[in-house]
Amino acid sequence: MKKATVLLAVLMMITAFYGCNQDAQPPVGLVLNEETQDPNATFIGAPFGDTTDDVNIRHDGTAATYVPSAPNTPSVTDMPSVPASTAKSGETRIRFLAAGDNIIHENVFLDARSRAGEGEKYNFIDMYDGIADIVADADIAFINQETAICGDDRGVYGYPNFNSPEVVGDTLIDLGFDIVNIANNHVLDMKESGYKATLDYWHEREDDILMIGGYYDKADYENIRVIKEQGVSIALLSYTYSTNGMYLSAGSKMHIPYIDKSEIVSMTKKAGELADLVFVVMHWGSENNGITSSQRDLAAAITEAGADVIIGMHPHIIQDMEWRTASDGSDTLVIYSLGNLLSTQYDNFNLVGGIVTFDIVKSEDGNIKIENPIYNPTVTHYNKQRLGLQVYLMEDYTEELVALHGNPNYGQTASSRVWTLDKIRSFATNNVNEEFLPDFLK
Repeated sequence: MKKATVLLAVLMMITAFYGCNQDAQPPVGLVLNEETQDPNATFIGAPFGDTTDDVNIRHDGTAATYVPSAPNTPSVTDMPSVPASTAKSGETRIRFLAAGDNIIHENVFLDARSRAGEGEKYNFIDMYDGIADIVADADIAFINQETAICGDDRGVYGYPNFNSPEVVGDTLIDLGFDIVNIANNHVLDMKESGYKATLDYWHEREDDILMIGGYYDKADYENIRVIKEQGVSIALLSYTYSTNGMYLSAGSKMHIPYIDKSEIVSMTKKAGELADLVFVVMHWGSENNGITSSQRDLAAAITEAGADVIIGMHPHIIQDMEWRTASDGSDTLVIYSLGNLLSTQYDNFNLVGGIVTFDIVKSEDGNIKIENPIYNPTVTHYNKQRLGLQVYLMEDYTEELVALHGNPNYGQTASSRVWTLDKIRSFATNNVNEEFLPDFLK
């Protein structure tokens, strides 16, 4: 896949995200994951079936060095064009890919450490072998990085306050991801100074990847990011529902894009004046639950404001996709939740996620539309020690792998410990409209 080349100076930024809290203890004697390193820990969050969003312990922010934003002009990333083999004469066809929550729990980085070769401290890239080709085949690939990358000198941590090794971000670039989102409820896990350090990390790599969702100040946030591919421009906005009760220090000039309906509507309309398409990324909803009325209400407002695609995450489970139609007749593709891409959560429903692909098609007369949206389910595999991590496309996940999975030892209820091919596939077929499913699930 093509790597992004930044044409205008963009103050690129952060990554801070996480896996959901659980309301039960793991089996005694088993390796603990990031959510429950302490077997006596109190779990703060929404149990499966509850409708409340999770909260966490507040941390006081520390002073951060102010970095002035770039000029208030749209930031543009121009990527080299590659002719689409399926394009008709005079037509431009761009393949877009969106992947869900990349959550670097403690067992994930311990596993990466055990895989490290000579001269390496960690090796994460092999964990993604099962999806490497689909990412490489995309013209533009997006991922949600759910954990902060604040610098290895701070120490590396799992739940509840994450700091992931720097090589995690480098791995995403090596895989071919072009856009990384960091607006989530873990963005302040390492306090305000960690937020700035995360922005600095991504900003240093802006020639290779475009970071959205983290901003040095309000002017930086208003400097809407625009990416270009084969002559088609896409404006990108990103918002989060919360930062787990942690806040920027009083008087801080840094900016976190919290969900506010009127603000999102205003910025979506502004973005529409800057680019051919507008994609809005939403960290929203309730963990381990179905689509909420708040999600649908926000989706309707964002559709009416003129967004072309809404990309959702945070619930850590698969949620449906749909087309919504605005009053002017324009259509918006809404992806309510991509679920987890990589994690070591316990329950079966958290180990199935999705990679959504679709085509951006520009006709010879200049008309642009979204076509062929497909929700490609993924499976996170780990062994009975909750190590040996691999991400697979569900289509490639076999009965032999099913028999080796560690979930039956770790799932926190009888139903969440069921790990059969039928059960795994049911998370996709029961939650995604058939029109968006790949052929093997129809």
